[in-house]
Parts: sequence; C-alpha cells; structure tokens
Amino acid sequence: MRIIVISDLHGKDYWKEAIKKKADLYVFLGDYIDDYVYPNKKIFQNLNEIIELRKKNNKVILLLGNHDIQYLYFPDYLCTGFRIEMQKSLSSVFRKNKGLFKVAFQYKNYLFTHAGVSKKWFKKFKDKIDIKKFRDKNLADIFNRVNQTNKRDILHTVGAIRGGIDQGGITWADISETSNSFIERYHQIVGHTKVPEIVTIKNKDSSITYTDCFDSKIEFYILKI
Repeated sequence: MRIIVISDLHGKDYWKEAIKKKADLYVFLGDYIDDYVYPNKKIFQNLNEIIELRKKNNKVILLLGNHDIQYLYFPDYLCTGFRIEMQKSLSSVFRKNKGLFKVAFQYKNYLFTHAGVSKKWFKKFKDKIDIKKFRDKNLADIFNRVNQTNKRDILHTVGAIRGGIDQGGITWADISETSNSFIERYHQIVGHTKVPEIVTIKNKDSSITYTDCFDSKIEFYILKI
C-alpha cells in the first residue's frame, strides 16, 4: 500500500503535482480554504476542483480541517481567516458535498486526522462517548459516526494554546498537545500545525507525523505499508 498525503492547502493547487505520482490512496488532510494571500475566486475554484477529483476517483480521501468545518457547520466553530464574503458560497459547497468528506480515515493502525489525537483529549472523548457500542468499528469510523450526531462538539474542541479552554480535538489539536502525548498503538499522520519540514516523532509502537510544511517547501508525505 502506497499512500500520498496532502496537507493544509489553503487555496494552493500543489495537490495537482501529488496526484501525478502513483499511489493506492491520496489522503487530503483538510483546510482547503482560508488564506491571507490567495483571492476568493482562486480558493473557491481550487476547492471545487478537489471535490470533482474526489467524485471521479475513489482513491481520493477528503478529510475536514478546522477551517472547513466553520463553513460546513456555520455559524459554529468559527476561527481566524474566516471570510464572511464567501460564507454562503462555501457553506453551500460543503453542505452539498458533505458525504464526500470525513473527519478521520484509518488503514490498519495508521490514523489520519487533520490535527491529531492526544491522550488527554482521547480520555475526555471516552468519558463522554461510549465507544464500546462501536465494537465493530475502527477508531476513524467512531470519529466519523460521532461527527454525524449532536455530540460532534467533542471532536472540535479548541485547546488553550489555540485560544480555547479545553483540550484540542481532532481538528484543532496543536503540536504542543500531541507531540508528547499521542495515543498508543497508532501511527498518526496529521497537518494543522505548521512545520518547516515533515517530521515524525515516535516511540516503541506509536508515532505521529506532522506534514503541514507548504509554507516552507512543497513536500508530500508518502507512506509505504
């Protein structure tokens, strides 16, 4: 299995280079929109092209980031970079195509989310959600199921380092929350926190890889399993 990971694009069309490369899956980690440089028209067009790619190619997995959920679930989960003049059009696109997006994806014990899963947040999640009833589901399936319920708020909590008062959830966790506290027995691949280059932190049976490096270099994380 060869998986190419495409991190936070924020309007950039770097993904067009990634899909030229041979892979079994192409996983987008979310944050397709909201940029301080690119104009509205370019951002909107880029998002629609990615959605069309997903419709035509089942090898493409589209995850949601914190900048995406603020339009999908508007007026909830607002964050910096929000473009009020694009709200109606972006909300419409995300809602019309919400079935194409997930908050998590898992292959074996490799877990893909926008921001990552920390031990502290996961404990709070399990305290609130009875995961035993999802006995036949993997962790990503559980997150995706919960996101379709009125309990989705737990997934999108914001930690203090990002201006919130809670532990950062899977669309908001900061590297300071996950790098020393990633859950055991999973290999996580995340974006969200900007890094100068792709970096992996690991221990005996677990790891977390940070891939949001497009501000420094055009580099895609390629996972071979």
